[in-house]
Amino acid sequence: MPVDQLLSPGRLADESTCSECHSQADDFWLTGHANTLSTARSAESARLLSTLTDAMEPRSEGTGVDLRGGDPFVTFSSIAGDGELPLNWCFGSGRHARTWISTLADSQGATDLLEFRWSWYASINDFDITPGQADKHFGTYLGPCGVFYDHPKARRCFACHSTYLPIDDGRLRFEDHRPGVTCQRCHGPRADHVASEGDIRDNFWQTATAEESINRCAQCHRRADEVEIDEIRADNPSLARFQPIGLVQSQCFKASGTLTCTTCHDPHRPLELQDSQGKWQCTQCHDPSQPEHTLCSAGQRNDCVSCHMPKVQSDDPLMFTDHWIRVR
Repeated sequence: MPVDQLLSPGRLADESTCSECHSQADDFWLTGHANTLSTARSAESARLLSTLTDAMEPRSEGTGVDLRGGDPFVTFSSIAGDGELPLNWCFGSGRHARTWISTLADSQGATDLLEFRWSWYASINDFDITPGQADKHFGTYLGPCGVFYDHPKARRCFACHSTYLPIDDGRLRFEDHRPGVTCQRCHGPRADHVASEGDIRDNFWQTATAEESINRCAQCHRRADEVEIDEIRADNPSLARFQPIGLVQSQCFKASGTLTCTTCHDPHRPLELQDSQGKWQCTQCHDPSQPEHTLCSAGQRNDCVSCHMPKVQSDDPLMFTDHWIRVR
């Protein structure tokens, strides 16, 4: 559903019942989307933070992490004084990274956030500076902990990692919040669908144009019109992080008129269950058995993505598959 509907989504169904009629729901809860937001005190979050605690001194710069009864706290010392903050949420499924945040209330009661300075990266199985944060922190009160963001930014962060995000006068109502991108984030509220035993349905994904379909995913993965036009160029490695932007630049998208994110990716299954020996779904349009299809001029018939969609270093140490499909 569109981001603006997160605030008042209508009648939500109990998603534990989806698998009664939809076999796709069996694997869905293993996907990165479903696990893209968890509490900081979850078992995996606490495990990772404990490894940071063990090796904190060389990189702490006046900051530490203290686990108390399963609750993580950031303790810090700066020129402005000492303090501590609880870490409340862990963003990311861990397939690429995990980043922790503290939620804070401003003077009007609206929810702000503090993005923790250290993120865990799967590629190195260790912690490093959170993407976008400077190598050296500023000497402010919260500087040793990370970067402070006001309510509009906090709202955007949670909106892309949630299925339902209730807000009262700027306060994110976490007691009713539904974390993770789950069934009804993409398919809309489904209480009426369940009550009617499937007679009431939303046919968006069956009727959407290719551009509409990609833009639905791009609500969180970013649309091309959300970046400066001079940034959309083949030699800009940061674009690999925003897959829809690259995809719509591809000749595969422009020539087919039908290529979307879901042409190649089943959003209901984790990535490791979709492997096609490096070809992914390329042979839908580049099938050696079809004489009218355009084939690889280098004579390759497998491992298409290593040449045409390689992994690109976006932010050290993050790497993403470049979806600007092209001959390099």
